[in-house]
Amino acid sequence: MTTMNSSSQNTDLLQAFNEFNSSSDVLTKSYDQLNESFSAYIDKNSDTDNDEEQASMSQPLRALLDAIPGAVIVINTQGQVVDVNAAAIELLGEPLKNELWRDVVNRVFLTELDQGELRTVDGRQFSISTRPLGYQPGQILLLSDVTQTRQLQRAAQQNLHLMTMGKMMASLAHQIRTPLSSSMLYLSQIVDGSLSAEKNSKFTEKALARIKHIETMINDMLVFAHGGQFHMTDFTISDLLNELKDQLLPHLKQKHAVLNLDVPDKVLLINGNRVALLGAMANLCMNAMDAREKDLNISIKVQLGRKGNLVINVSDNGCGMDEKTLEHLFDPFFTTKMDGTGLGLAVVKSVIESHQGGISVASTVGKGSDFEIYIPCVQANKTQISHASQRES
Repeated sequence: MTTMNSSSQNTDLLQAFNEFNSSSDVLTKSYDQLNESFSAYIDKNSDTDNDEEQASMSQPLRALLDAIPGAVIVINTQGQVVDVNAAAIELLGEPLKNELWRDVVNRVFLTELDQGELRTVDGRQFSISTRPLGYQPGQILLLSDVTQTRQLQRAAQQNLHLMTMGKMMASLAHQIRTPLSSSMLYLSQIVDGSLSAEKNSKFTEKALARIKHIETMINDMLVFAHGGQFHMTDFTISDLLNELKDQLLPHLKQKHAVLNLDVPDKVLLINGNRVALLGAMANLCMNAMDAREKDLNISIKVQLGRKGNLVINVSDNGCGMDEKTLEHLFDPFFTTKMDGTGLGLAVVKSVIESHQGGISVASTVGKGSDFEIYIPCVQANKTQISHASQRES
């Protein structure tokens, strides 16, 4: 019953979203027709001095302007508003004509922009489109109310998130059952009291290992479901990787593996959540240790890339992965391990993306894998902003 209601809601949501997109297309076409009409009227009557004839020609143009549901604003080369339609007056209020457009924006809209859109104090969002007038210097602006579109998008994303969480919970419950049953079996043998001290200790360790496995699955699910809402601080990439090496040292010794770090001497800062990133990097390294029994080499190389990003390569000489595995590598609950949670790499991807970064992987069966991570660098971004400010001044 719940599934049918959810499906019906999704269908209604999609239908409403499509209808609104269709309305937006009509609005855009009207806008283009308006611009063409402006040019046609002016070109046809640019050499006439008859005020009455010009007035009669402006009447249908005014009717066309007022018929458009979006706010239409015409500005000159000095940025002054020279004409508006009725929808613009209703949205922006007066005064409008002969006012500087930037003053109107400051009066009506909030200072911050959301993806190039304008937002009013009451929460409505407007997209803004601009076109040159064509027949004379200046621009014509069209403000379209996209509040309903954004609300529908947020509702669709929330529905998708809830569906994903539902699948995750069902899969998690299924995956917890096996280690939970095993731990209960071991504990029942211990409680029975018939075991020797040696077996009692051995069964205790096995039960504890199964419980820790369950804890790992739950923690991974919580991080994945967290949605990237982390407390962010500044720290250096070198400190992060040195802490990673210290954390992995016992595992490296046990596996007879080697971890090599190649980090620039320059201090490179990241603004992020240290614990989350440390966990993500450790996850990649632990996966590499599972990919080869002996003579494993893990290399982590850091470079300052383009667009103010730190590029972090985590490579190994493990068993590698085939194309089918790579295709689903970051999917939640996909795993090739008998005791894997299937959440590890999904969590890694979620953590990296929550830091405005990205991750990709290249792998060859029998040769190893290379994960490439990019994360914004604090100093590089500050430098870019400074240069942009200097160009504007």
